[in-house]
Amino acid sequence: MKKLTVFILPLAVVFMVLTACINNKSSVSGDTDRMAGGSLTDPVVQYIRIGSGFGPRNPTCTVISSVSELEQYSRNFNSGSFWDTGYTEAVSRYTTTYFSNNFLVIVFLEENSGSNRHKVESINNNGDIVIQQIIPEIGTTDMATWNIIIELNNSYKQEQFRVILR
Repeated sequence: MKKLTVFILPLAVVFMVLTACINNKSSVSGDTDRMAGGSLTDPVVQYIRIGSGFGPRNPTCTVISSVSELEQYSRNFNSGSFWDTGYTEAVSRYTTTYFSNNFLVIVFLEENSGSNRHKVESINNNGDIVIQQIIPEIGTTDMATWNIIIELNNSYKQEQFRVILR
């Protein structure tokens, strides 16, 4: 019995220490920031981790105005993704009806750690999208690619948006 206790007790301590390091407030794969919806000050944002290290190094922004543009984007940036952690489900709700009054900005970015998360802090009238990188003290060495899907009303539509990472 003593040998079993000596073996199990350290494992339990290690487990408790590791689980205490989890930050439940950060965005994780498939999370959605549901705010007032669709405006520059209160956008609806989805954070979808789609894979591991196969995208462009710098963040890219793509403006999506129709179902056909969304389908083309999905073929270009997500084909062969071995981690479809909700991307297909997330974009299935965007229909022709949705695009009659709204559009999407999809930010595609690659992180050098799968532990890093993101938070869209603001979008200004010039098209700057400020994204906070949430980097934990201890991370993993896997790479991760993300689609950050931002829903906006057509009244804010621009040809280009620019990502500013903080």
